[in-house]
Amino acid sequence: MAMASRNTSAQQHGGDRLSDLKDELLGTILAFLPIKDAARAAVLARRYRHAFAGVNTISFVEQRAHYGVTRNDYTYCLEAVEQRSKNGEFIDGVNAALICRRRCAGDINAAPRAFRVQFGCFDEWDEPMVSQWLSFLLKRSAGQELHLDLRLQLTIMGEHNFDGQEWGYRGAGSADGECLAHSRYEADRYTLPARLFSCIALRTLCLGGCDLDPPDRIRLPFLETLLLSSIPCSDNIQRLISSCPRLVDLTLERCGYTPISYGPSASSHVDRSYTITVVDKRLHRLALRCCHNLVRASVDATELRAFEYRGAVPAESFLTLHGAHNISSCTIDLCGKMVYDRELPRFAKFLELFAGTKHLHLKSTHLGADIESDRAITTGLPCFPALTRLQLTGYLHTGSIEALARILRQAPSVQILSLFMKQRSRETFHNVREQWRELGDDELDVSMIPCLRNRLREINLVHYQGFEAQRYAARLLLRNAIVLERMCVALPRGTLELQMKLKDEIQGWVVNTGSTETIFF
Repeated sequence: MAMASRNTSAQQHGGDRLSDLKDELLGTILAFLPIKDAARAAVLARRYRHAFAGVNTISFVEQRAHYGVTRNDYTYCLEAVEQRSKNGEFIDGVNAALICRRRCAGDINAAPRAFRVQFGCFDEWDEPMVSQWLSFLLKRSAGQELHLDLRLQLTIMGEHNFDGQEWGYRGAGSADGECLAHSRYEADRYTLPARLFSCIALRTLCLGGCDLDPPDRIRLPFLETLLLSSIPCSDNIQRLISSCPRLVDLTLERCGYTPISYGPSASSHVDRSYTITVVDKRLHRLALRCCHNLVRASVDATELRAFEYRGAVPAESFLTLHGAHNISSCTIDLCGKMVYDRELPRFAKFLELFAGTKHLHLKSTHLGADIESDRAITTGLPCFPALTRLQLTGYLHTGSIEALARILRQAPSVQILSLFMKQRSRETFHNVREQWRELGDDELDVSMIPCLRNRLREINLVHYQGFEAQRYAARLLLRNAIVLERMCVALPRGTLELQMKLKDEIQGWVVNTGSTETIFF
């Protein structure tokens, strides 16, 4: 009897507390799981049978797409008894989630708060189902917020590769400045319903691979976040932006691009250049990725805090920031193979717009954006007096060390430095041990880099493979970082012997060994 009493008391105080939660809270917890795992929770216990009704986020993302016409397309699509899209299994999963949620919650307020569906490649036979999803969401979202993410085409943000030779490239076989952001297979176009552009419940709207053809009157009074991706026609982008009075987050990704054309086409000669103006609202974040036909962007930057750009080195008139701005975070990703000498003056002018930023992330094919060129000295990089966190991404070669030093000279307050060194081929990494040799003396004068001796407290080296240029860069930093407090190094997979050799060498370069925390991954 006493044992039974103790068991009852234990169940009361330390039992299954999750089951005692309300359906709304239980659904919020399940929403952190992948959508299929959240649905499987119904088999755990009777209490969870209707818990899926409280899951307010439905998310299905297709990571792959069927590319082009294959040999079995004719049999699969045309000769089959039941004609259906190649996305049939993906669509069945979305339908099952919506039906299950409606069955659990009943007919009232069955629309989820967030609905995210990203196709690998939309097919014209998918149009009826997509229209039904949107009709269901728009009809049942009254009285609540709706965050909609509908992208019908997988966009690949490609990059130029470095084959291990000092200036050898492989991969796209494209022009040096050509961007590799693309979709290998153009999805069928889908025309959005007019009702979508008058949904007052919308707070977030992400559209990709759609025909943007809104009605004459657009009414989105509470929309705060807008993302447009792979929109070929740029005619209505400005009109949509102007119709969102509360817009604070805007992202344009590969908008206004020239569609793939096989053979001569009149569309290839069409002028697709366009401009955007956002001066009647206060954006907090702006991202412009691979919009190569965007010739000018004019923005009220009074409350702008984060800016992201991906593309070629822009013209001086590309971006106009109105008002006193205080952008705290800036990411610039140059998608060409390299920055040429003739482009460095324009690049320096572009960086001047963000001289007051506190966090700068500079991505390029070569780490340091080829700033080691002699032309960079005469051009003059802007000073970043408030910069405390600097991230550089790219392939590190011998010239990158000089570029790194020149950037650090212009940033006297940097406290955290992160180098994301793009990983070379695995075969080259295995040859590091065979090509190992002692490093020569440093040729750079670090006396003109004040942050290295007085400010730098954390260094992160990602994909450190032990190439000679990487070892030179690591030694230069660690031998002169007198106030260093933390160092993190991420090593790629390889033999334990080589990893231990790299680890011992790096630790031998640390000056302030007593107070520096070293972490190796």
